[in-house]
Amino acid sequence: MSDDVGGRVDFAGIQALSSRGAGYSVAAKCLQVQADAEALDPSLRSSDGVTLHADARSWYVGALGEIEVGLLLAALGPKWFVRHAVPIGAGTKDVDHLVIGPGGVFAINTKHHAGASIWVGDFVLRVNNVNTRHVKQAQSDAMDVGRRLTTKVGFPVPVISVLAILGARSINDKRTPAAGLVAVVDAKNLVSWLVARPQQLSDSELALIEFAAEEPETWHVDPRAADTLRVMPRFERLVLQVGTLSVAAQVPSQAKTAATRTTTRPTTGAPNRALNRTPARSRATPPRSPARRKRRERVTLGDLVKLWLACGLIITAMSVLQGIANQPCTSPAGCVLPSLLMAFAPLLNLGVVAALGAALVGTVLWAILWLTQ
Repeated sequence: MSDDVGGRVDFAGIQALSSRGAGYSVAAKCLQVQADAEALDPSLRSSDGVTLHADARSWYVGALGEIEVGLLLAALGPKWFVRHAVPIGAGTKDVDHLVIGPGGVFAINTKHHAGASIWVGDFVLRVNNVNTRHVKQAQSDAMDVGRRLTTKVGFPVPVISVLAILGARSINDKRTPAAGLVAVVDAKNLVSWLVARPQQLSDSELALIEFAAEEPETWHVDPRAADTLRVMPRFERLVLQVGTLSVAAQVPSQAKTAATRTTTRPTTGAPNRALNRTPARSRATPPRSPARRKRRERVTLGDLVKLWLACGLIITAMSVLQGIANQPCTSPAGCVLPSLLMAFAPLLNLGVVAALGAALVGTVLWAILWLTQ
């Protein structure tokens, strides 16, 4: 470890970093966007409550998601070191959750996709058949954490990149084991997944890594960048004021599919109870059409493969039957089947043509639906 690690202890900076609540950065952005919107449109705030502006909605939902994962991580035992919204570098980037424990070092990125279908490939994560940059972002977070901790402690620190998915209807991971550079975990199973990880580092190595992780200089050029400035209490008040989630008109298209889901984990204290209130779906955010959702589920590459396999089986069966019909018969009884096959030969040929035509038409329809969904 470098000599200056133990030489100076910035207690104020350590306290500021440890006091950052889950969702801090996203909550701060939500408050800023909402305040700017209220300055332009004072009607957003009235004696009846606050109307959440469309531009602030995605930040609001994201903050609630990170808060929920933070509450889940609170169930880890005393052997685990947990920090939230850890600032990285000189910009606005941060790591949603940094977890250090017997199973290793984890950079956890929270993604809130209520009711969505998640498909995970070797290099991409798709949400309702739409590609995302989640995997690249998670890998970047892990690389940043690993590089900074390694520089601080003086030995290589492997960091496991994790995507914690909140509220998804299904998670279909199609990767080969060797390609799983980023772990994709349902948030409700995150704690059990972390606890089940085998021990990767020795106790002394973990102690040094935790000591380095506490130092704000490890993460940010300005140690005071971790100062909370009472962001989370202000966000808790916003949750109480918003109540039933109402969004100003002109909701952006990317926000229309977002749903708000907060934790039902029992907590104590008024601020936490405020965060546990589940805002209702906005009237300006109509739910996705069931017919459209069903159509998206049908249009898959697997269906196209099944269609061509069925076509291939039909053609193969016809070829086998024609081969039997062309065999010479050695007895009157043996000539019955070839005779019948020869009699129905035109129908068999027609069946082959029909199967091939159906497969070609199905391929064209599949391509059209795939491109338009």
